[in-house]
Amino acid sequence: MGMQNEKVTFSFGENWRSFVDTVSDDSIQRALSDIERWLGADTVIGKTILDIGSGSGIHSLCFHRLGAKEVRSFDLDPKSVESTGLLWRKAGNPSNWKVAQGSILDKDFVAGIGKHQIVYSWGVLHHTGSMWQAIDNACGLVEKGGLLWIAIYVKSPSYEHDLKLKRSYNQASRFGKKLIEWKEIGKLMRQRWDAGKNPFAWNEKRERGMDAHHDLLDWLGGLPYEVASAKEIIGFCEDRGFMIREIDDREANTVYLFSRER
Repeated sequence: MGMQNEKVTFSFGENWRSFVDTVSDDSIQRALSDIERWLGADTVIGKTILDIGSGSGIHSLCFHRLGAKEVRSFDLDPKSVESTGLLWRKAGNPSNWKVAQGSILDKDFVAGIGKHQIVYSWGVLHHTGSMWQAIDNACGLVEKGGLLWIAIYVKSPSYEHDLKLKRSYNQASRFGKKLIEWKEIGKLMRQRWDAGKNPFAWNEKRERGMDAHHDLLDWLGGLPYEVASAKEIIGFCEDRGFMIREIDDREANTVYLFSRER
């Protein structure tokens, strides 16, 4: 079964749309802190930002709040576009923040985007069905001297198991999906119990503003699903004129910050 021909019944956009209904000032602050930790408090000011696969739109909102000169957000999923649009309206319909529907794999769409000083894509490019082409296209949208901030699923021995789980989830009935979700929630609760934490508080807020429940659904439903080692990603981007500035490989998504040197 080809990556682009997977049976996919999960919608990232519907998950993000549900999340937006729960977005609190605390969630936004967590996302703001995430940006400031990686880029620095003043790095965004006056910069042009491209958010590839904007999802809920929470990071686009934060880029806007941090003083970006321009924010351009796009996503393939109409519900993600709707979600990002809701946060755009929450920000007061700013004219320097554009929200659109489009694909990073669409040559004509990408050709019309232009280059940006900061290009951000967290946990998106590995779900396109053509990850390396998606990363290549993203690299081409970064200005010389600009930053590329991406997160890609790390290659690990559990890949085949994880891929099977994702396929089973997408092929399951509505009730079957719930059973799989409950089983995974049970694992989260057991992990918390083993760590001496309250198992019933499993739906904790995450660093980037997401909560554990929406994060879990995103993980279970996420097809297509490709992975890469840090060595592969760094080498691929270096070949395109980038230098690695920072890397965080503590989670399933390895996060990379590159600067474009040429």
